[in-house]
Amino acid sequence: MKALSIGGRLTLLKSVLGSIPIFHMSIFRVPSSVLNMLESIRSHFFNGHELGSNKATWVKWSRVLTAIDHGGLGVSSLYALNRGLMVKWFWRFYSQKTSLWANVIKAIHGEDGNVDKAHYIGGRTCWTSIVHEVKVLCSQGVNILDCMRLKLGDGENTNFWKDNWCSGGILKDLFPRLYAIESCKLVNVCTKLNDPSLVSSFRRDVRGAAEQIQLDNLSDMISLVNLVSMADRWVWNLDSSGDFSVSSIRKVIDEKRFPSVCSKTRRVKYVSIKVNVLAWKIKIDALPTRFNISRRGIDIHYILCPVCDGGVESSEHLFFRCHLSKQIARKVSLWWNVAYVDVNSYAEWYSWIVSLRIAAKSKLMLEGVFYTMWWQLWTYRNKLLFDDKVPSKTVIFDSVVSSSFYGCRFRSKALFSWNEWLKNPYLIVL
Repeated sequence: MKALSIGGRLTLLKSVLGSIPIFHMSIFRVPSSVLNMLESIRSHFFNGHELGSNKATWVKWSRVLTAIDHGGLGVSSLYALNRGLMVKWFWRFYSQKTSLWANVIKAIHGEDGNVDKAHYIGGRTCWTSIVHEVKVLCSQGVNILDCMRLKLGDGENTNFWKDNWCSGGILKDLFPRLYAIESCKLVNVCTKLNDPSLVSSFRRDVRGAAEQIQLDNLSDMISLVNLVSMADRWVWNLDSSGDFSVSSIRKVIDEKRFPSVCSKTRRVKYVSIKVNVLAWKIKIDALPTRFNISRRGIDIHYILCPVCDGGVESSEHLFFRCHLSKQIARKVSLWWNVAYVDVNSYAEWYSWIVSLRIAAKSKLMLEGVFYTMWWQLWTYRNKLLFDDKVPSKTVIFDSVVSSSFYGCRFRSKALFSWNEWLKNPYLIVL
């Protein structure tokens, strides 16, 4: 932990710490206390704190777990991983009905696996735990059966009324009056479509306007169905390939559990992960500035900006309103030959970036230059507070130019020289 930057720790979180418990989570429900302990370990590691440390945390762990599209860092929770791996067996029970393990489940729990059963007699088994968690997810707004759809082939293995084979939904729910008078409720699609008429298997004739309207609507839906000479198969709606993926259901579970932080998190590939994380913290105001420290109730004798001493040190002031940040931003704009606009917040700065009339990839590179500028400003501020030697302001812009050059040069496929970067970076073809 001590040897890694926050970017390295974030990468390790996603690639290793989130994958170590996969084997144990693949079939068993992990208790909440164990999940909370594991998340605590990951949270401490991300923030660079030793276990048991009481250091202040400036970013809520739920924000780190939130998806990138909703303003988080997209780490994803272990709860969603565990439930997603359990749901995989639920999916396999439907999509691999002829497999040996599915036949064992059917022999013990019945042909339908007791999926619809409310209570179970005796101790809970692995399968009943899986079914129970699917029901818990449904109560939380994640209906797994809605994510699954039968793709018709010959219609031999698909129940006409009860299976979700039609794009509109399950027919017994769409047309309850017709289902009530159906005499053969287990009829498959092939048999039903080959009958002379839809009403031939009804207990009685259709009566009343409501039943007639449902019959007309059902007839319109059925008229569009064509059977083909291949077996029916299940399709996973959350993935374009139609195959089940744990990542797709993890995303849905986390979206239900964690509220949106802000707009989609920006990720500029031309700068390092640690610089991107700093820009994200600036966006959500999650840095230990003097203003944020005072809001926590921590005793601090001075809350003015240590750089200019002209305002309360907040994220907006330090990176957008401070005379030093304005001075460097003006130099960057002149260097890139774009019109400088005086901005006072991240939202105003981003609106200005979007409004620039330059190529999209060049605009992304310019955004990375500003990220690097913020990194240099934050480094300068920390040195000013904690180093014995006063740092020099004059080298900040030069550091921005050189650091962004190496970042963009080695993170893009374009070949450009130092002189090209100095003179006209906006003309570089990426």
